[in-house]
Amino acid sequence: MTTGSTVLTVPEVAAHRGAPLYLFVGVSTGGSAVHQAFPTWAALFAPDAELRGVDLPETDDPAPFRALVEAMRDNPDVHGAVVTSHKLRLYRACSDLFDRTDPLVGLTHEVNSLDTRSGVSAFARDAQSLAVLDAPLGGAAGPAAPALCLGSGGSAIALLLRSRLDIEATLTAGHAVPMPADRTGALTVVGRREAALAEIGEVAERCGIAADSFATVLARDPAQYAALTSAAAPGTVIINATGLGKTAPGSPLPDAAAFPTGSLAWDFNYRGPLTFLAQAREAGVPTEDGWLYFLAGWSCALAAITGGDAADLLAAVSRVSDPFRPTPTG
Repeated sequence: MTTGSTVLTVPEVAAHRGAPLYLFVGVSTGGSAVHQAFPTWAALFAPDAELRGVDLPETDDPAPFRALVEAMRDNPDVHGAVVTSHKLRLYRACSDLFDRTDPLVGLTHEVNSLDTRSGVSAFARDAQSLAVLDAPLGGAAGPAAPALCLGSGGSAIALLLRSRLDIEATLTAGHAVPMPADRTGALTVVGRREAALAEIGEVAERCGIAADSFATVLARDPAQYAALTSAAAPGTVIINATGLGKTAPGSPLPDAAAFPTGSLAWDFNYRGPLTFLAQAREAGVPTEDGWLYFLAGWSCALAAITGGDAADLLAAVSRVSDPFRPTPTG
């Protein structure tokens, strides 16, 4: 049986006996609202399951990641894990421990969920979590809106794949399947680090995505971000994927930033002050926070573990999750 704590150590994972255990792997998992939501979600796919966090250090040492995966694999009462941080580290440290991987793992070199009930199956479903949300980008039945992504981390990679690959066809075929040209929209990714932008290029190359089919821009200060935003085409979806407003205060844009005509501001964050969205509202621009993206991320990761349909699970999770939605602060 697990302890009463919402967070376990790796030895406690190894020692767990009892109810099916799902893990939430990150850096600081104890305070997440998912601990309150999970019992309601679990009724949809594993009614007796429990969720516990596992906090691992931000280190290049593979030992803690390998110890966790081995503890999960060797304990039949541990069913799997959703990975919200350490996606690259887990892949680099443990790829030789994976018995099965979905094609997106090989394309992204990331892991965002693990099924350890029979060997180790690794999945990378972040792009799927954007694909199951047709709005606000569109593209399911017609051309997608142009997008300007402020931020060049894992969410930007997921956005690239979602906008250039048919994700469901890719998962079925086992290799990258391009999105039909008439459903793609312009995409620009803006980042502060050359290495992150180069990594996006490497993922694109593995996916067979033409380098000239999207743009990356190095920008290090808010004035540059503001200039790129104001110069974006009418109707562009302006995305905050920097973490600013959640993991750190503020926004990638300065105050009084101008948005293009007919644009929409989408913050991948769903909690915290959401300063970026406040700026957009001040400019008269419609906004979308990251709540549904959060639900889609968990739904796709859990569906991969349980073998369920991601879209169906998202629909069910969405219906029961409003009581757990945080009120933005600030």
